[in-house]
Amino acid sequence: MPYTLRLTQPSDQLVLWEILYEALWDPPNKPRRPRSVMEHPMIAAYVKEWGSQETDLGFFAISGDGSVAGGILSRLLVPPLQGGAFYDSETPQLGIAVFPAFRKQGIATALFTTFLAVASTRFPGVSLGVHPENHPAISLYHKFGFRQFATGNGGYLNMVKEFT
Repeated sequence: MPYTLRLTQPSDQLVLWEILYEALWDPPNKPRRPRSVMEHPMIAAYVKEWGSQETDLGFFAISGDGSVAGGILSRLLVPPLQGGAFYDSETPQLGIAVFPAFRKQGIATALFTTFLAVASTRFPGVSLGVHPENHPAISLYHKFGFRQFATGNGGYLNMVKEFT
């Protein structure tokens, strides 16, 4: 299925919440976490009032019918709302998700390629957290040069890609 990429905008707020929820991956053999988790300040900080920070950067993959197939977004999060994969006060944290109907079509690779090309001109690196059972995601992150720098709450792998 053909798709195009475009920058996220402040008017995309509702879809950004959906991308964030999808990025909060749960193992297939476990129930999905409740949507109420999105209200937690440490989670909401990733997308709340998107575009209000100069460092907000994201892209959507738009399918042929105009729907959002997936997205990648990053935001600089510093204490006290530093997020789960805090590396340092200059490195934004990212989240990526492709909705189930659009997986295995190269969308995540396209999103990462475009995002990293732009992010590398703006930041010293980017970090992320990934569930230790999300093996396809971990493989993708390694493919793009991410390395683990810590183990976070729940055994999440905290990974970073440094550009400098």
